[in-house]
Amino acid sequence: MALLRFAFWAALFVLSTFAFTVLFEHGPMNYFASAKKEKETLMGMMGKKVERKVDGSDRLTPPLH
Repeated sequence: MALLRFAFWAALFVLSTFAFTVLFEHGPMNYFASAKKEKETLMGMMGKKVERKVDGSDRLTPPLH
């Protein structure tokens, strides 16, 4: 039961944070269209692979015999 309650509060927190972010970023005018735009942006960020620069220290050294 405690796990279910925690999942509920966590989901409520995430949804409230998203709603506040949309309201703060775009304002109350045309809220649902703005929420759709933010959702698409968020989904795009979640699907991207993080690009990082590769340098010489990233290579493994050969084993010592």
